[in-house]
Amino acid sequence: MSKKSIYKKLMTESTFAQPPREATDVIANNVDAFDFFTSKPVFKTEVDEQSYAGMKYSSPEAKIQVDKDITVMSKYLGKASQQVIKTMMDGVKSGKYDAMDLARGIQTGPTKRTHYGEDEFIQQLWTKVRDGFRRYSKRSRLR
Repeated sequence: MSKKSIYKKLMTESTFAQPPREATDVIANNVDAFDFFTSKPVFKTEVDEQSYAGMKYSSPEAKIQVDKDITVMSKYLGKASQQVIKTMMDGVKSGKYDAMDLARGIQTGPTKRTHYGEDEFIQQLWTKVRDGFRRYSKRSRLR
């Protein structure tokens, strides 16, 4: 066998010539990457929700208190939901705007008018009660 045939065989049968991956792909896919010089993690990862299930409470009293506080927080959110829906209904009933104006205003507009997550909360409330707005619109359609 000559050298030329070995080279040809390597080139046709082997897959050793791979295009190099970008450095960002390698780092982005490696959550456990450490800085070479400082030995500190490159990415500060937050504890994901799945790992919370395996964690224990600091004490049985803490678990009881957290459960109570979450119930209180839920009541506050329920009251806030009622106020938001009441404001929506009052605006449509008084004729300031119709239901489609409200829907469009929720989806578009200045981003600084609400805090993070509040837009989605209002959007969810709108989807929950939009059928109730049909009685206040002409031809019982939203538009």
